[in-house]
Amino acid sequence: MSLPSSPYSAPTTLPEPERTPALLIHLSPLAGLLLPTIGNLLGPLLAWLVYRDRSRALDGQGKEALNFQLSLWLYGVIITVLAFGLFSVGLVGGAVSAAVGSPDAGAFAFFGAFAGFFAFYLPIMLVLFLLPLVLMLVAVVRVSSGRAYRYPLTIRFIR
Repeated sequence: MSLPSSPYSAPTTLPEPERTPALLIHLSPLAGLLLPTIGNLLGPLLAWLVYRDRSRALDGQGKEALNFQLSLWLYGVIITVLAFGLFSVGLVGGAVSAAVGSPDAGAFAFFGAFAGFFAFYLPIMLVLFLLPLVLMLVAVVRVSSGRAYRYPLTIRFIR
């Protein structure tokens, strides 16, 4: 699949001198291993700021990497808030049931909240951890062969 070509979009091929900086741009989210939570955002941001003036292709690849990391961060926040809300509802439901005089229902709701946490939140967060690594490797392979890469599931915050 190739990228759409328009006068306003980045080129779909990368010349030889731009491949190494593009590789660095796509590998920059690994800064998240050094600075958890913000490193995966700061790495692409700094790489994009350094390389964006060199060419349209590097500017486009920098925006793409940064937008993907921003999208993943937003997805993680939404899932965390949702999981916290569901977990809290289970705990409150368990406490109310226990206070009303139904300890069995309270224990069921309490353990249900924990089960929801382990069955819903942890697997999704594991996917949100592994997906960027896999897609980063795909991007590195594509960029090293001279083709621009667009990440899936990306909200284009920076155009």
